[in-house]
Amino acid sequence: MEKNYDDEMDFILYELVKEYEQINKGVSFFSEDVPVSTRDKVSQKVISKFNLKEWELNLLYYTLLIDEYLKSIDPLVISLEGLVFINNGGYVQKKVSMQREAQKLETIQKDLNKYSFGLMLFTAIVALGTLISAWYFAIEIYKYYFE
Repeated sequence: MEKNYDDEMDFILYELVKEYEQINKGVSFFSEDVPVSTRDKVSQKVISKFNLKEWELNLLYYTLLIDEYLKSIDPLVISLEGLVFINNGGYVQKKVSMQREAQKLETIQKDLNKYSFGLMLFTAIVALGTLISAWYFAIEIYKYYFE
């Protein structure tokens, strides 16, 4: 069975946005000797919420980097595309949109099949009528010239 990481990746992007909002609100004073990096903060939140292993988290980071929603992993920096993407609903919304599109395409395909069957039936009736008409006129021409 394949695990779906859409919620986790959306959470990473959302937490990055929250961290950058906190950074840009002003100077924050740390009680620790060494300030915690954004990557460490986000990683800790993701691991604690979703109970992921370190390799799974790295896989998610690299997936976000390949999808161009992150600029870099170390330091963890979200891209403009990532901001727009998470504000539009992220991976979960993308999946829902793709399912809706698939349903629309399926409906269109069913309608197209119905209409094509109707058109085929109409064409067969017209062809039959034309054939009957051709026989009738052929008989009339035969009667006119040969009787």
